[in-house]
Amino acid sequence: MCKRITQINPPHKYHLKNRKMKITVPDSLADVTVKQYKALAEVKHEADSTEWVIACISILCGLTKKQVGSLSLADSERISLIIAKLHNEDDQNQELQKRIKYKGKQYGFHPNLSKLTVGEFADLETYCGGGFFDNLNEILSILYRPIKKEGGDFYTIEDYKGDVFPNYWDSLKMDVVLGAVNFFLSIGVTLTNASASSLAAEAEKI
Repeated sequence: MCKRITQINPPHKYHLKNRKMKITVPDSLADVTVKQYKALAEVKHEADSTEWVIACISILCGLTKKQVGSLSLADSERISLIIAKLHNEDDQNQELQKRIKYKGKQYGFHPNLSKLTVGEFADLETYCGGGFFDNLNEILSILYRPIKKEGGDFYTIEDYKGDVFPNYWDSLKMDVVLGAVNFFLSIGVTLTNASASSLAAEAEKI
C-alpha cells in the first residue's frame, strides 16, 4: 500500500482570439496529451524551421495546416513563443502523481516497485527495451492500475493481468506520464540489481 501525495496545480492554457477563430495554446506539459506528444516526436522537419513551427502549432492547437497558414505573422509569433517555452520546460522536474482520475476511474501508481512480480518486471523490461514511445501504452498499463481499495492515505491496486488496450492512455497528460516514468527510471538500476539477486536466490532453491 502507498501514501497519498498532493496533486500538482491544475493546468493553464493561453487563449488567443483572432478574427476567424479562437485558439487554445497549451503552455504547460499538463496541457499536452500522450497523443500530441507522440505526434511532436514524429515531426521530421528541422527544429525551429518554418515547417517545424507549422507542424507544432497544428498538433498542439488542434488546427489544420491550412488554418495555421491563415494566421497572421504576429499571431504565429505569439503562439511560437508560448510553444518554445513549453518545448524548453524541464521534463525531469515533473512530480510523481500517485493517484489520478482518468476516464472516470481512479488509478493508482504501483504502491511498491520493490515488490514487482516477475511478470510485471519482465514486461517492463521488455517494453522499456523496445522503445519508450512505441510501448508507452503498455508501460503505463503496468505502472498505473485501477484502485480496488483505499482508506485514508493508503490504497491498493488491481493485480497485473498483462492486459493492454491499444491507445488507451492517449488522452493522459504528459506531466503525469513524465512524473511516473522519471520516478520509475530513477530507481530502475536498484530494482534491476535487486530483482536479479532475488531471481538468482530463487533459482538456487530449485
